[in-house]
Amino acid sequence: MRNTNTTPRETPNRPARRRRRPVQAVQPEPGRQALTVPETAYELNVHPNTVWNLIRDGELKSFTLGRRRLVARSAIEDLMARGGTADAS
Repeated sequence: MRNTNTTPRETPNRPARRRRRPVQAVQPEPGRQALTVPETAYELNVHPNTVWNLIRDGELKSFTLGRRRLVARSAIEDLMARGGTADAS
């Protein structure tokens, strides 16, 4: 007997794709000098993808420690002092 309750992406031989969990900003621990990308997003009140874009565009300085990308609090303060972009006047 054939299962008629399946969608085109879901067949008896191929399960449906799992959805990715949405990326969320995370509140950093007080006193930390280097923050992860989600923690930086929380501090700046933006989506973590925005932080990745700022890093990629060179507007936010970051460094790697092992496999983690970290942002120094001083880099966040510099970004805010400039008004959010490197070419702000």
